[in-house]
Amino acid sequence: MINNQKSHIIKIFVFGTLLKGQRFDFYMGGSTYAGKYYTRGQLMMAENGSVYIDVNDHTACTKGEVYHVDYSCLQRINHLESRSGEFPKGYDLTLIPVFSIEKNADYNFDLNNSELCFYYRRRNEPIKIIGGDYSKHKDPVVEIGNFLASEKTKILTPEDVINCVKQDMRIDF
Repeated sequence: MINNQKSHIIKIFVFGTLLKGQRFDFYMGGSTYAGKYYTRGQLMMAENGSVYIDVNDHTACTKGEVYHVDYSCLQRINHLESRSGEFPKGYDLTLIPVFSIEKNADYNFDLNNSELCFYYRRRNEPIKIIGGDYSKHKDPVVEIGNFLASEKTKILTPEDVINCVKQDMRIDF
């Protein structure tokens, strides 16, 4: 029996306090660092001091890091980003295209050179619910956990995890 929940197969892009050397980098403990990346969008600071990416700005880029995490690390990060008092219910997990700085040093946004990663989007941005039907709205963290728990005979890849929730998530890039 395979336990995919313990594998580092969830790719996450971090750009604020979870970066190496920042105040919450310890939340990334046990993860695998995958390198420096950037994404399209302007890094912004909210009134409460938290940072987010304005994905509507297609001329700026935000630099960050990509990590491969296991499900327990994702749950820790999710608690910090969406449930703790530090950032009171401020962010939701979704997908974003990212580009390796090493492979794309000119900072172009050609989606053919991108990878999809999970990241935390500021909650006050509107969320599109598929087909206008709330019964189709799913929590990506729960969906990832269910998917990882259900796959006991196949060794999953990061792309398998992304594809399991991709059709249910708001993706507009």
